[in-house]
Amino acid sequence: MPQLIQDHQQLFCYLQQHLSEPQRRHRLGELLVEGGHLSPAQLQYALRLQDKDDSRLGQILLNQDLVDRHSLAEALTEQLEIARVDLEAFKVEAEALALIPEELARERRVLPLLVLGEMLVVATPNPSDSELLHLLGFISGKQIEALQASDDSVDLAIGRYYGTVMLEELPEDEVPEPELSLHRIKQLAEDKPTVRFVDGLLEDAVNRRASDIHLRPGEHEVVILFRIDGVLMEMRRIKPGNLAAIVSRIKIIGGMNIAERRLPQDGRHLVRRGARTIDLRLSIMPTVHGESVVIRILDTQQSMKTLDQIGFNAEDAARFAELTSHNQGILLVTGPTGSGKSTTLYAALNGIKDSGVNVITVEDPVEYQIDGIRQIQVKPQIGYTFARALRHILRHDPDVIMVGEIRDHETAMMATESALTGHLVLSTLHTNSAATTVTRLLEIGIAPYLLNASLLGVLAQRLVRRNCPECLVEEAVPGHVRQALGIAEDELFHVGRGCPHCHGKGFAGRVAAYELLEVTPALRALIQPAVSAQQIELQAIADGMRPLTQSALALARQRIISLAEVYRVRLE
Repeated sequence: MPQLIQDHQQLFCYLQQHLSEPQRRHRLGELLVEGGHLSPAQLQYALRLQDKDDSRLGQILLNQDLVDRHSLAEALTEQLEIARVDLEAFKVEAEALALIPEELARERRVLPLLVLGEMLVVATPNPSDSELLHLLGFISGKQIEALQASDDSVDLAIGRYYGTVMLEELPEDEVPEPELSLHRIKQLAEDKPTVRFVDGLLEDAVNRRASDIHLRPGEHEVVILFRIDGVLMEMRRIKPGNLAAIVSRIKIIGGMNIAERRLPQDGRHLVRRGARTIDLRLSIMPTVHGESVVIRILDTQQSMKTLDQIGFNAEDAARFAELTSHNQGILLVTGPTGSGKSTTLYAALNGIKDSGVNVITVEDPVEYQIDGIRQIQVKPQIGYTFARALRHILRHDPDVIMVGEIRDHETAMMATESALTGHLVLSTLHTNSAATTVTRLLEIGIAPYLLNASLLGVLAQRLVRRNCPECLVEEAVPGHVRQALGIAEDELFHVGRGCPHCHGKGFAGRVAAYELLEVTPALRALIQPAVSAQQIELQAIADGMRPLTQSALALARQRIISLAEVYRVRLE
């Protein structure tokens, strides 16, 4: 195992030994074979090619597609006995950061760590990349010594350290915000440190898989928070005098009016990141201490998932797919805001669109654009509502209709009538459980006979945080939690302690806990004006529905989530 460096003293000792003693060179081919990346026969084939043209073995292996670049880089790192660096613990010097431009650091995934005389020590996922090391040496004018670090840790550290440098360079204006002139606002917004700070903030949020960025102004400072895995986490604090420049820049990229500071504004911005397109929804609202900003990050690569990736087991994925195969009826996904309803519907649409059907969606807003599907965005301010859009959609010969949300009686009636006239309708509703969805639709005003004839099923879901698999420890469960969930005293559960892999959080991503209610003949017979949610739930369980709390508990027993997460999302 390569040495792990966490502080300056360990780095000095490593460099002293690494640079003064001749290294024991392992054979590259043998390391690749031992690591399972190459078979002995493939190695012999590559060595025979090397005898003919005298090229480097690594280049031959890449040219012949025998190994990938990542596996080769890891083997070269091991061959050269290059140490790994823990970027969570290591303190980076500002002098080193000044030698490498931020744009290059982000593009080539390299973080300057420390300057030692004529030597610059850097961290990179590919410390054996001689081309990169030559480039860094040319730009910095220093001899380069590279340490190994993972892609994610380098990305996050770049955002953290270069963000701090940019923070110090931000223009600060002590003039009260309402008194700033339009000329001064434009000047602040176009200032280079402001542009770099906002770009770096967005890059850092995407690297951390954040779903939202919050700029929350207070009397003495502005707090910047990221929502990661459903939880708001404080990232940094800035001076109130910096806020005007940052908000002005955000308004410009969102296509908003930078002179308007009295009214709320909404905007949108698309960011290209390699092959990915990241959609930013920006909202600015005036408060007593300045303008508050929330940026919703819609990353299609992170959010467009299959049912398996969402967390469905094989049996429930098959049941849900069977429901979406009907040629008419309503299928609903329910839960509170942020419970992954849209992600599940998009997963269903991805499965449907390849079966030769005409799919049209009505959304507010259109979150993810899918090839092969016509998507419509409603505009309530001009009277183009869900119900009105549905009327026009029916003239476009759809087989499947997705309605972003059923909010009122009119939309519910249009969706029901569409389902009864030969269309499969997918939609969402804000209810707590699958059973209460049925009673909610009756309360909205859908006649029992219409609901009886049209409803296929209801999926109620919540998102729960996955334990980091690298740092699992036994969970200390309070007695009242065990009692509430009916858990025996001797049953063990696990939780993430926090480690470099999860950046000290103990969690790594989210998974769905859910209950899937299928409308069976026995359940249809219950759908009457006076039916209670409890009656519906008891019948659904008798028909094979696993309650949401039990679904979450099954995940905890597999060590996927903690029991605290089960308690948080439980349904009474």
